[in-house]
Amino acid sequence: MRLRKSWEFHSVKKKGKRFRDQAFWFQISLSSDVSNFPKLGIIASRRFGGAIQRNRAKRRFREIFRKNIDHFPKGSKIVLLPRPLLFTLSFVEVEKRILAAIKKTILNQ
Repeated sequence: MRLRKSWEFHSVKKKGKRFRDQAFWFQISLSSDVSNFPKLGIIASRRFGGAIQRNRAKRRFREIFRKNIDHFPKGSKIVLLPRPLLFTLSFVEVEKRILAAIKKTILNQ
């Protein structure tokens, strides 16, 4: 499931918890409605790089989300912003960092 509307991104920005890593920025908004699947939104602006880099980052994030959907809280909305260090890390390392960020933000709530 993906975030598609601008108001969905704004609600995560207002209500969500932030986590910053050198490879990505991460915001998560937890919902009390646990019947829904988690939703993912990715913001890869032109400042990040060319179209190839932006699309590669989005594909990486979507694949990590797809593989680990059980680790994301039900009903949560997640926004990921790639940073330039993302491409110096392996897929497995990025995956570990994202899962660690999720655990950290869930424990702090």
